Amino acid sequence: MQDGRPDTRMRRTGSLTKGKLSNVIANEARLEALRRTSLLDSPPEEAFDRLTRLATAVLHVPVALVSLVDSDRQFFKSQCGLSEPLASLRQTPLTNSFCKHVVGSREPLVVADARRDPLFRQSVGASDVEVIAYAGVPLITSEGYALGTFCIVDRQPHDWTEEEIGILRVLATSAMSEIELQRVVGELRALTQNLQSAVESRTSELRASEERQRVLLAVNNAIVTCLDRDSLFSSTVAALQSAIPFDRAALVLHDPVKDVFKVLGVAGPVPSPSVIPLGTEWPRQQSRAGWVLDHCEPLLTADLRDSPPFAEHSALLKDGLRSAISVPMTIKGKIIGTLNVGSRVPGGYGPEEASLLASIAEQVALALENLLAYEEIAALKARLEEENVYLQEEVRTEAAFGDVVGQSPAVLGVLATVRKVAKTDSTVLVTGETGTGKELIVRAIHDLSRRKDKLLVKVNCAALPAGVIESELFGHERGAFTGALTRKVGRFELANRGTLFLDEVGDLPLELQAKLLRVLQDGEFERVGGTQTLKADVRLIAATNRDLERAVAEERFRADLYYRLNVFPIVLPPLRKRLQDVPRLARHFAMLYAAKMGKNVGPLSENVLARLAAYSWPGNVRELQNIIERAVILSPNGRFELGEFATAPAGGDAKAKARSLEDVEREHILVVLEETGWRVSGERGAAKILGLKRTTLEARMKKLEILRRT
Repeated sequence: MQDGRPDTRMRRTGSLTKGKLSNVIANEARLEALRRTSLLDSPPEEAFDRLTRLATAVLHVPVALVSLVDSDRQFFKSQCGLSEPLASLRQTPLTNSFCKHVVGSREPLVVADARRDPLFRQSVGASDVEVIAYAGVPLITSEGYALGTFCIVDRQPHDWTEEEIGILRVLATSAMSEIELQRVVGELRALTQNLQSAVESRTSELRASEERQRVLLAVNNAIVTCLDRDSLFSSTVAALQSAIPFDRAALVLHDPVKDVFKVLGVAGPVPSPSVIPLGTEWPRQQSRAGWVLDHCEPLLTADLRDSPPFAEHSALLKDGLRSAISVPMTIKGKIIGTLNVGSRVPGGYGPEEASLLASIAEQVALALENLLAYEEIAALKARLEEENVYLQEEVRTEAAFGDVVGQSPAVLGVLATVRKVAKTDSTVLVTGETGTGKELIVRAIHDLSRRKDKLLVKVNCAALPAGVIESELFGHERGAFTGALTRKVGRFELANRGTLFLDEVGDLPLELQAKLLRVLQDGEFERVGGTQTLKADVRLIAATNRDLERAVAEERFRADLYYRLNVFPIVLPPLRKRLQDVPRLARHFAMLYAAKMGKNVGPLSENVLARLAAYSWPGNVRELQNIIERAVILSPNGRFELGEFATAPAGGDAKAKARSLEDVEREHILVVLEETGWRVSGERGAAKILGLKRTTLEARMKKLEILRRT
């Protein structure tokens, strides 16, 4: 310092090379700080003008300027002392100017006479502003970045004093404060605008969401109670009209058995039932719905003329439709069909409409699931009612004639066994010749068991084709095989908590014997075509007229299944082994058929009973029943006539002789006496078993000349 004046040689930036100066000017952090001010392209500010006017007045200089400097230009934010056209100048290219050096050095620059300064000598003539003396102070941010300058200019040499530079610093600080204020105000304004935009956007989203929820709620309320397909579709269409404009709406369902899509409903200003009537079927591979099923996403078509040639498009275009949306209807992750809308306007739909329609389709799918479940339950209920009646009648067809008829020791022994096993849940195997009354014994076991209030379900393994037995036993799912249009409840499931009667179990195919064995072991099974494991609490009774031990030896029946079934065997005697029951059975059947036919055939004569007792009955009780039924039909009122009847049919006992009723009675009494050890009276005596008084039995024995053998 000399005489209170600054040393201009020490304040100048001549020590910075041109390259270093450019690097400082182009520093990205400095430029970012400059951009944050948002003042480069803004018009001059009155606050800066007040500062420059103050500078010219206090420092007695003709010109004062506030400028900002970016990488290649200088922007004037205030100019005081310049005349037109310079006064209107907003920016100039950044050359080897004084301000460039101030920003580059971030230090004040004072030049007393630029004409004598080798660094700025050329700048004197290059500028429209006649700059002879220059003093500039950088505008520095709190982070230390120089954004521009506050400078004063004199048109004649000027030795700047420290006091003048100090005043210039104060003015520069005020200008920088104004810049910061403008930046903060700008950021607050931008933040406010952003917040306002965000609020408006969010408000718009909320309104759209509320409207969407309102539409979905309206759709749900409209269709939730629909329990038939027509009302479901009409309610869906009515709800759609207030949500999405359309000229046609259609609902199609997938038939997995035929792999086609079937039109369930068509509506709208262009329903055109003649072009696409209800029930129309499209192959999956050629239809819009098939594309949706394969890709698991909505299909939005802006112009049907430019889209792939799906099967529906020719009909849609023929009706003037140009754009369409098809969205999937999904139940438990499986697409069951599509909801579709079409418009006559090309590009009539966008992603928003597709999204809304997809949400509506979810509601429709849920209602459709409820509807299908209701239909299935109704069908199953009707089927169960039919099956229940059928099964009850089927099992009682021959059981309807009352309890087991007979008083022979063989029959009484079987009934005693039945009473014992009926109280348990053990598996029972009833064997005996055809016609011996195996179903009657099964019914007796069920009626005496704790399951008597539940169903007795019968499966005749011999009467059903091999391919049907599995479905009958275990049921099947919808679509499990051709023709399986609905779910079927199997007999095991139907007999849950009841009794399952497998008649003619010896005819069960080998491949099903293993599955039956699993159910007996674990109580678990799956429907045909299903994956869900089901459980059934079933008491199993099997019956057969076959020799299962022989079938096991010949590998026609699984040994492990035989042992599972043969837990408690009951062997029914043939009728020829209990001939003493023939008269009682004959009277029983004659009374029942006479009552059923409204006839009075009178009592059976001794001759008739003798003829019946003399027969060997290869067809057992069923044969006797059929013969009596035929005789009742042919007999005139008031008299029972047996008619033609062979006493020794082919296959019977050829040596059988015609015997009188007394012969049969004598033989019967002898058999009972032998079984009781010739005890006549008492609880276990012959009289008790025969249902006679002791004195009556003794009288009959005397008449029939029955004497105890020695």
